Amino acid sequence: MFQSTLKDSVTFDGVGVHSGEPCHAKICPAEKDTGIIFTNTKTRKQVRANYKNVANSAMCTKLVGDTTVSTVEHVSSALYGLHVTNAIIEVDNDEMPILDGSALEYVKKISDVGIEMQMAPRKALKITKMVRLDDGEKWITLSPAESLSISVNCDYSSKGLKTEPLKFDFAEGDYATEIAFARTFGFFEDAEFLKKNHLALGASLDNTVVFDKCGKPLNKGGLRAVNEPVRHKILDAIGDLAMSEFQIIGKYEAYCPSHKLNNLILRMLFSDARNYEIF
Repeated sequence: MFQSTLKDSVTFDGVGVHSGEPCHAKICPAEKDTGIIFTNTKTRKQVRANYKNVANSAMCTKLVGDTTVSTVEHVSSALYGLHVTNAIIEVDNDEMPILDGSALEYVKKISDVGIEMQMAPRKALKITKMVRLDDGEKWITLSPAESLSISVNCDYSSKGLKTEPLKFDFAEGDYATEIAFARTFGFFEDAEFLKKNHLALGASLDNTVVFDKCGKPLNKGGLRAVNEPVRHKILDAIGDLAMSEFQIIGKYEAYCPSHKLNNLILRMLFSDARNYEIF
């Protein structure tokens, strides 16, 4: 595998789902070995998309360095899903725009301008030993495999929503058509709590699938596909695993994962060199 970047810049305008503030972002081509870098256009300060820079945040993936930028998981997922390894992402606020709550617009615009292969090898990380993280009933494992696969199971039965376990394998599936469209989601019964705590100030039915107490979506048109919530959990997991900055060869399995646990499992993986091989 080779490194790659965009053939041209692409821009995005929207609102921050947590801040509720308007934000503009631009994804620009970058030289080989750059990685994914976020730049605040007001201060020109930067932060690298790396698991070490991920701060503890329950509702999104937040990067903290010379600058801070939140809700980076969807654009990170899109870039990883399209095998883009080098890009400069300019943003005029401290949060990426939520757009429609998925990675679909990122995928569409990047695909429209095209992806350029760069004459430099992309490093791969092969998981050689299983690592497991438990948090009450929630858990995540990373284990050896021949390609990257993501398997997620979630239980929202207490909120009336039934879902089924789902697996996505990069060797067999198509990220753009099977995962990218899946939107972030929430529950109407939690809306009052979020409002009182000044959270999800930019959330709406235009960017979030909202389920009632019977597990039915309130959005016009309903779900985009069966199991859309679990597909979105896979989308998020891909975006968080991308913070490794490697092409991962291994199996991710999780029960009720979160951004916090995704980051912690990466930290656990890298804490012992016997867990992986880089080539």
